[in-house]
Amino acid sequence: MIKRKLIVGTLIISSLIGTIGCAQYKSEGQEDNITIIKDTKDILATDIVASKIDTYEGIIGHDWLDENEVVITKENKELEPVKIDNEKLKASFEAKSLYSYDLDSKEQKIIGDQSKFQDGAIISPNNKHMFYRNEFEKIATGYIADLKGNTKAKIADKSIDEYDLSEARWINDEELIMPCSSIKGFAIINVDGTINKIKDVESGVMGNEDPLNGLSITNPIKVEDKIYYVTIHRGAKDDDKIKVYDINKKEKRELVKDDVQNFSLSPNKEQLLMLTSNPNKNVNELVVTDLEGKQKELLAEGYIFGPRWSSDGTKVSYISNEEGKEGVYVVDVKTKKESLISVGEYYIPIQWSPSDKKIMVHSKKSKNNGRPFDEIDVTNVITLEE
Repeated sequence: MIKRKLIVGTLIISSLIGTIGCAQYKSEGQEDNITIIKDTKDILATDIVASKIDTYEGIIGHDWLDENEVVITKENKELEPVKIDNEKLKASFEAKSLYSYDLDSKEQKIIGDQSKFQDGAIISPNNKHMFYRNEFEKIATGYIADLKGNTKAKIADKSIDEYDLSEARWINDEELIMPCSSIKGFAIINVDGTINKIKDVESGVMGNEDPLNGLSITNPIKVEDKIYYVTIHRGAKDDDKIKVYDINKKEKRELVKDDVQNFSLSPNKEQLLMLTSNPNKNVNELVVTDLEGKQKELLAEGYIFGPRWSSDGTKVSYISNEEGKEGVYVVDVKTKKESLISVGEYYIPIQWSPSDKKIMVHSKKSKNNGRPFDEIDVTNVITLEE
């Protein structure tokens, strides 16, 4: 198993090049109800089938602004490459900038200050604000902007580092949450830029102090007065565990015993979708549970990553790179039936459109110049029909 361990430089690389993400297993001799057909237009799906797939080369789609417009990053050749040379990491990256992109006209518009590297845009639930980051300023900086890119708030706090920014999640229309490693807790950020810090949730050496051996906080989710999160702690009992912190009681507890690679909150905020490791079967398992970690239901298993809820909470999409089963899948949360909607090798980001009629997912295409790993980013928009 290739386990996801927090090394800050590695996480930066992942966010920049759109790599495939978390722990995965290859499943051998596994039986399921998926019928794989080369022409995805002929797939017999449970509720949905792929009607068409549109591809857009040279861009990475991050999130939806509306049903026909997305926010993308692409290489900005007017900027110098970003070079990192320190004890933790030596690397060079092509600088990227953010744009809004019309899928029909292919028209693109500048978002924010393009004199700086931009990445990681996520849109608020009400589609009024976006959060994005620039990890390569003297102080790692996040931005809250309207959908035209006008900056509403700049988040540049010495206690918030580049890793913290990369883990930001929207809580609601007005607030984001992210880890804050330097205070061993969390930062809750309002769209006006106000920061509320929750300190001393964890203890001991943190990952920002010792990336190889320290404890790190990832994937924070806030529901009312509780914060759910995963700890990464190499070789320790709380490695890859979901914990719950009660803000009022200032108490934390472990939610499940499974090794959790990532998890997300259902749109109705009543369930958690967990991607867990099952070493006995040599697979990853996609599991739905309630907020107490009980009433678990298995949705899928295999070489899975990148699970995403549909906006209505009835379906989950995910990517499989298991040999012979590569593609994007959708599973119905109620019936547990799976559908293969596009064959091929795909990567995160992957996002449902606001109407749940489309799925945007990242892939790569070789430049055919003979140089290994010299590839073009491709954004794929899969249109589904009932």
